Amino acid sequence: MNLPFHSAGPGWPDSDVDDIYEVQDPYHRCHDTDYESGWLEQNVHSEEDQIHSSEEEDNSSTSSKEHMNEVDRQLEEEIKRKKVVHIAQEIMSSEKVFVDVLKLLHIDFREAVAQATHHNGKTIVDERILNQILYYLPQLYELNKDLLKELEERVAHWTDHQRLSDIFVKKGPYLKMYSTYIRQFDINVALLDEQCRKNPGFAAVVREFEMSPRCANLALKHYLLKPVQRIPQYQLLLTDYLKNLSADSEDHKDTQAALFIVKEVANHANDIMKQGDNFQKLMQIQYSLNGQHEIVQPGRIYLKEGTLMKLSRKIMQPRMFFLFNDALMYTTPVQSGQYRLNCILSLAGMKVSKPSQEAYQNELNIESVERSFILSANSASERDEWLEAIATAIDDYTKKKITFISSRSQEEAEEAVDNGALLGSKAPIWIPDLRATMCMICTCEFTLTWRRHHCRACGKVVCQACSTNKYYLEYLKNQPARVCDQCFSKLQENKDRCASTSISPLKAGAFSFTRKQKKIPAALKEVSANTENSSMSGYLNRSKGNKKQWKRLWFVVKDKVLYTYAASEDVAALESQPLLGFFLREEKNGPARKLQFKLYHKNTLFYIFKADDIPTAQRWIETFQEAMILEE
Repeated sequence: MNLPFHSAGPGWPDSDVDDIYEVQDPYHRCHDTDYESGWLEQNVHSEEDQIHSSEEEDNSSTSSKEHMNEVDRQLEEEIKRKKVVHIAQEIMSSEKVFVDVLKLLHIDFREAVAQATHHNGKTIVDERILNQILYYLPQLYELNKDLLKELEERVAHWTDHQRLSDIFVKKGPYLKMYSTYIRQFDINVALLDEQCRKNPGFAAVVREFEMSPRCANLALKHYLLKPVQRIPQYQLLLTDYLKNLSADSEDHKDTQAALFIVKEVANHANDIMKQGDNFQKLMQIQYSLNGQHEIVQPGRIYLKEGTLMKLSRKIMQPRMFFLFNDALMYTTPVQSGQYRLNCILSLAGMKVSKPSQEAYQNELNIESVERSFILSANSASERDEWLEAIATAIDDYTKKKITFISSRSQEEAEEAVDNGALLGSKAPIWIPDLRATMCMICTCEFTLTWRRHHCRACGKVVCQACSTNKYYLEYLKNQPARVCDQCFSKLQENKDRCASTSISPLKAGAFSFTRKQKKIPAALKEVSANTENSSMSGYLNRSKGNKKQWKRLWFVVKDKVLYTYAASEDVAALESQPLLGFFLREEKNGPARKLQFKLYHKNTLFYIFKADDIPTAQRWIETFQEAMILEE
């Protein structure tokens, strides 16, 4: 073979050129011109034949695909037709099983009770109670027995009718009877449990019936639950039935209507079941209380529960709280997960708030007609959750009550709820003992012999000399109770304004109590420890020198003056110190350097302060620094 253009340059191996660029000899081609022409003509005819052949194959392929699609469609329709028949049979067969369950409850169990009564010669259970336990089962039995009869007839003659949803459309209004059964379900089951506990004879009948072959060793409550589950089963079966029906089926429209009816009943049943869950929760709470207490009340809804610390006069005590839509209940935990009921407080007239002092950021105040107190949560976020939950419950309860007041507008009614409580008509929050070191009226200090007393009208901590009077208080059902001198005067004024009352004040005794008081400068009485509009207030540890002992005190910065108190509710300060001319130095060494800061005046160390945490220390430092600057 001649290769006239063969020239292997760099990077082009010979073998590669032979394979790829091999050409015919030009001389040989000139002699074979006729052959080439014939070849070309033959090749053209060959290509035309191939084109025609390809077109025929495409047409054949398209026809074949259309045929296959038609076959698949017919096959799919046949599968769906068989599924429709299968689902129709399943609806009928499941209905047969369900009717047998209703017969077991309504007829067989009643016969078992009747036989036991005849055998013992006395009534095992009152007929009224038995009817309540089996409430609405006779009606459901008759309804579903009739429904089963029609379903069996349709399935038996399926080729003649090929429809069954019209039966559900016809029975639709009667399906609402299930809602009535579901609404009473929890009550009826609770009644069954109660009778089994209180009535040994009835419990024996139930136990024997459950162990019988007829009951298949299943609990009676297992069968009582079946009617609750039946409506969702109808919805699932009819949904599947509709999915497999062809659009032109004569049962298609009725199935849509039947499914709509069943869905409505199912949604209503779901709402009732939610109420049932609430009933179960209320019953669970009621059973957890020692003694006989009626927690289940009409319209009562469970909202929240949790453990909070309740501040008594001297210590924090754990209490389990339950919040309902109409009341706040608190209990004391006892053994075996049980609780001792302390009190149920109505939300009517209740107020909830958080303290203004930042030092008590985990606390919330509860004020109600019967009792008022301070609660403490584990964290500020938990406190806020309870605060929001209780406040929302009070608001909803108040608005619900206001709707029944037709003679006044909502704004007037709300104002009456907020401002209508006179002194003595609601229990006050008692100031804890440890938050007051002095009488909140005369400022005399408390000692082992000069003891604290609480005014039952305002909750202040007062001394004996300032609380010698008693008065009939409304929230105590007009029983006499100790009140401070200030409240006694106000209560008498209120009595004079309300001429209709016949209650007279009482004196605690004929003896007067006096104690020599320490003179306190007027400047120390100007600002109380719980004053509002202060720059900052709270507890700090203070030392008068590096080697002095730490002392925990309450401090208030107001109007660029630092006030020092022994406790957070004291009405008179121990000291007052203007901060102008002072400056701070933060601790630079030691493990507690970020918690401490020092107060200086002209390079003289006055005090060292230590906060409980770093954020609090930073806020105190910023407050001190702002108070040390004279504003122009």
